[in-house]
Amino acid sequence: MIKLYSKFFFILLFSFLLQCYNHSLQAQCSGGGPAGSVAFDTTVTTGSGNYSTQFKFPKFDPQTGMVTCVRLCLTITGRVSMNLENNVNAPAIYDINYQRKDTLSGQGLNSPLTNSISVNYGPYNLAASDGTTFSGPDYTSIGPDTVLRSVSICRTLIDSVDLAQFYGVDSVTYTYSINAGATVTGSGDYLFSVSTQGSVNYQLQYCYCPTQVLPLNITNFSLTKKGTDRANLQWSGKDDRNANYRYEVEVSRDGYNFSSVNSQQMNPNGDDYNYLFVMGENAGGRYYFRIRQVYSNGYSQFSEIKYVDLDHSPQPQFTLYPNPSSGDVGIKFDNIQSGQLLIQIFNNQGQKVLQKEIEQAGSSYRQLTMLQKGMYWLKVTDLTSRMSSTNQLFIK
Repeated sequence: MIKLYSKFFFILLFSFLLQCYNHSLQAQCSGGGPAGSVAFDTTVTTGSGNYSTQFKFPKFDPQTGMVTCVRLCLTITGRVSMNLENNVNAPAIYDINYQRKDTLSGQGLNSPLTNSISVNYGPYNLAASDGTTFSGPDYTSIGPDTVLRSVSICRTLIDSVDLAQFYGVDSVTYTYSINAGATVTGSGDYLFSVSTQGSVNYQLQYCYCPTQVLPLNITNFSLTKKGTDRANLQWSGKDDRNANYRYEVEVSRDGYNFSSVNSQQMNPNGDDYNYLFVMGENAGGRYYFRIRQVYSNGYSQFSEIKYVDLDHSPQPQFTLYPNPSSGDVGIKFDNIQSGQLLIQIFNNQGQKVLQKEIEQAGSSYRQLTMLQKGMYWLKVTDLTSRMSSTNQLFIK
């Protein structure tokens, strides 16, 4: 009676703990709202011997919600078949050791998912070779033997850096491979073959907080190119005065791996935000941007991704307009947001005919002076960087 009571108490305790665990999974979103999940899976038949293939699954649309975990699982079924024939003129005893390693690598997996097995077969007492291949007492066949029966290996990702790789509108790609083989010990002369068959099921599951549970307070997100080497980000935040969060501006060169370049706390006195990105000494090309909203409890949500093409150009770039001109000298700056500039104009004999300093704000058009007919050179020097550029001007 005492043993029965103890067993009954253990069942109750286990049920209570399981309910608490399930409740904690359902209440992981801000405000106590329920979490959502969506899963994708595919099953493929694996080929004989060493094998490799790729799986592709959709990324998670950041407009749908915020990813709180990603669960990756492989379920493997594997069979092996082998043929062994003694090829010497005397009886021999053989042993076989079969090895197989399954590996999955891809986004979010800092180290691959792996499963390794080693199975021994034998001993096999084979008669002396009778000269006829793959038959008779000098031959044996093994299998198909199921060495992996729906074996599952899984990993759950919860780190925000890993989870950031799963946002987007394209795909995540994983490479799955099988490396299999066997070692035969016995005589030094034999005929042997081994083949591996089976199937693998791969599943990717997102757990997330829906947008109606954890709203992204970002609207009117825009990215505007400001000169060749800089871009301005602007967004509006429908700030929740009862929450504590910040906005992180993140940049990427490939659209997948992002890093933070600016952080702004939620502004209780206004809902408009902006950030000027300057390329600096980095290489030119395409730059991807997104806004990450980070709550004090660690939850994150992402805006859509926008991109702009930038060039590295430390010299001030400008356009003379009109050119040729009837006398007016106008200038438009292409890559200058603001700064103190020195303007110098030289005639065809190298004589300086104009020198003036101007305070430039933005890339607007400036009327400089009037000149007589002739050929001139206009030089612009950035007084902060001391970099300069020169363009030719023709007055007709």
